[in-house]
Amino acid sequence: KKKTNQTTSHCNPTSVAEKIMPSKQLTLTTAELKNHPNLIGIDGILYDVELFAPHHPGGNHIQGAGAYDATALYRSMHPGQLPEKSPLLQQYKVGIHQRSTASDILYNYNSPFAQDLLKTVRRSLKNKSWYAGIGFYLRILTIAVATLYCEWSFILQGTVMWAVLIGCCHAQIGLSIQHDASHGAISKQFKINDFFAYGADWIGNSKWIWFQQHILWHHPHTNHPELDPDTTSAEPFVKFQQHGTYKWYHRFQHFFVHLVLSLYGPSIVFNGIVISLMQHNGNVPASVGKTKYMTNQKMIAWCFRIFYLLRICILPWYIGKCHFLIGFIPSYVTGILLTCVFVVSHNFSGSDRDPTGKYAAAEMKELETTSSSKEQDGTVLTSSSKMNEETKKGGAVSIDNSVDSICWYKAQAETSCTYGGTIGMLLTGGLNLQIEHHLFPRISSWYYPIIQQGK
Repeated sequence: KKKTNQTTSHCNPTSVAEKIMPSKQLTLTTAELKNHPNLIGIDGILYDVELFAPHHPGGNHIQGAGAYDATALYRSMHPGQLPEKSPLLQQYKVGIHQRSTASDILYNYNSPFAQDLLKTVRRSLKNKSWYAGIGFYLRILTIAVATLYCEWSFILQGTVMWAVLIGCCHAQIGLSIQHDASHGAISKQFKINDFFAYGADWIGNSKWIWFQQHILWHHPHTNHPELDPDTTSAEPFVKFQQHGTYKWYHRFQHFFVHLVLSLYGPSIVFNGIVISLMQHNGNVPASVGKTKYMTNQKMIAWCFRIFYLLRICILPWYIGKCHFLIGFIPSYVTGILLTCVFVVSHNFSGSDRDPTGKYAAAEMKELETTSSSKEQDGTVLTSSSKMNEETKKGGAVSIDNSVDSICWYKAQAETSCTYGGTIGMLLTGGLNLQIEHHLFPRISSWYYPIIQQGK
């Protein structure tokens, strides 16, 4: 396991960058980078994402990732490819991203474990494309027809039954269509991915808010208590992380966790603040939402939100003569179904809730401090014994947060959960196979059952 004592790496995270870029070029720390929405950092190099976006094969939506260390994002979207080997990307390098081993999370993407995974996946898929096959598009057609029929019936009749069915269809759009599209996994043509990514807006969310929450922060930093927004999304009522302050009612949260999570849908649909700011949470620099590109996207997001409210709330009330509260049911049902699938993916017994070892290192430091203080009164043996015992178990140990100390692929596997197979994939858009998805998010979920076998 990665949290064992390791040889200290002497690799300077900016040394490689300095060989590529002259030291006189622009140099920014991570904190300074947040004020530059036109720049991103990858492996210690700064790139002008605004100039690169029109030429980016995956689409110009990468402008939404400005003021951001995109190292983990790039590496996960381009497995096995080095950014410095991309002639196109290198045309837009503008300086050095000065990362700190004390405050920035630095991963190893080329460990033996990572290399073996990539070989296994390539062997499993053989000559198959990593993008969606015909079966995936047939499922899209089925979901689309069912959704339109249910929404039209709800507008005309305004019954609870159709409201519930809409919620089920919207959940399928989120799980089986929009999710793959947002990862760029449906098609090599970015316009197709971009089109289906607006499925998030169709069901009452925003593809940009989802992009920030899920693509930029959840996937690169899964289960990191400070960087993964999913770990704190239900607080203060429900606590997923084992660190921090617990309240007395958290002991009983298993009784009401699904009730709290079901409010996710309405909290997104009827919350206009995030669209107004184009900012999901504090990790997203405010400077990004103020760019010309994101300002234009904001207008599109507002149009989609108004369209949702018209279809799901206003017309059923006006034409179907239903009570206006019934318009809340679709978002409520969608929230229940989506959160049930996503929560079990990373919040299960045995999941690694401290993938970077930050809290383990803090516990070690606290134990060392306790040992030192108790040494004066002869009680150091208890603390030292506990520390040694935890170290042997791979628990609280000293963590070297260098580029060689944490394998990103191992962290993804240890924080994710896989269950079921092909049937589960059809019902959840492949999100039952979370380990496979987090290791290779650019592979269409349609192929997860194949790579699950590893043959």
